[in-house]
Amino acid sequence: MNSIGVVADRTGLPVETIRFYETSGLLAPQRDRSGHRRYAEADISELEVIQALRQAGMSLKDIRDHLHPAADQPLARRSLGDALLRILDERSADLVRARTLVTRWAGDPAAR
Repeated sequence: MNSIGVVADRTGLPVETIRFYETSGLLAPQRDRSGHRRYAEADISELEVIQALRQAGMSLKDIRDHLHPAADQPLARRSLGDALLRILDERSADLVRARTLVTRWAGDPAAR
């Protein structure tokens, strides 16, 4: 089990961001007898997924809804992963389209 400081060093995220993710319902680390957060490897892996999805432009609400679906909508991790991959594929296609348009615009003086 890792302290929040170790997790921050490993992920490159500020301690405050990790705490914010916890209060936002994205993480639920265990606590030791003193009340200090203790992160298992599974918590760190989930945090890395959250970080990657944020960098891909996904909102915290969307991440929370996909990583922790409502009790009346339980999905297997594989199904959740497939749904997240579809969203990332859509975002990737949008980025490729935007890049093409900006490249065309920047190279064509008439387009300005």
